[in-house]
Amino acid sequence: MPLVEITVPEGTLSEAAAEILQQRVADSVLTAMELPRTDFFAAATWVYVREAAKGLATTGTGRPPGVLVVVTPLEGFLTPERNEALAAEVTRRVHEATDPDTVVWLVVNEIPEGNWAVNGALTRRAKIDELVAEASSRAS
Repeated sequence: MPLVEITVPEGTLSEAAAEILQQRVADSVLTAMELPRTDFFAAATWVYVREAAKGLATTGTGRPPGVLVVVTPLEGFLTPERNEALAAEVTRRVHEATDPDTVVWLVVNEIPEGNWAVNGALTRRAKIDELVAEASSRAS
């Protein structure tokens, strides 16, 4: 929680650039969800970068290849305003790692509570809120 999948055309990113992009997008998602940067939330935020072996295609011509970013959080953390900020920030991060003309598609797939489990246990919003409160009290 959350899960992020970034699909890029083959050869778009070096290994080092992919690692930097993973970390920056993870930070952007945690910021948008207003989750603290604790070891727990850092470890629970998974970001995959996958290369599309045959590249990505659009029906347009003369455009650079696109990048698809799918963010899957538990429902209720992202408001429309947070989604808009997340879209701008993820696009900025992808442009830093690739090319400012790269088309970036962001899809946010919120998962309803009760539909996400880790190691056989459902992830509950109340537990996440409890972890956020604990982190906040330690930071104060």
